[in-house]
Amino acid sequence: MNDRERQKFGRQVARLRRQSMFTVEQLAQMADIKPVTLQHIEQGAFNVPFDILNRLAVVLGGELQIVINDLKE
Repeated sequence: MNDRERQKFGRQVARLRRQSMFTVEQLAQMADIKPVTLQHIEQGAFNVPFDILNRLAVVLGGELQIVINDLKE
């Protein structure tokens, strides 16, 4: 993920967290990550490993989808 994509993803996580009425601490605990890690994700300052992406999606009631565009053989 580049900087712009990380920031966009982080904003989306923060928006979903607020819509779900979770604090950073609550969501971090439910996703089994440290609050500071979640803060870094929301700030776009952290490349998020797949397992954390999946846990966040589950806790936020979403679905993790991976779309790969422009693959060149």
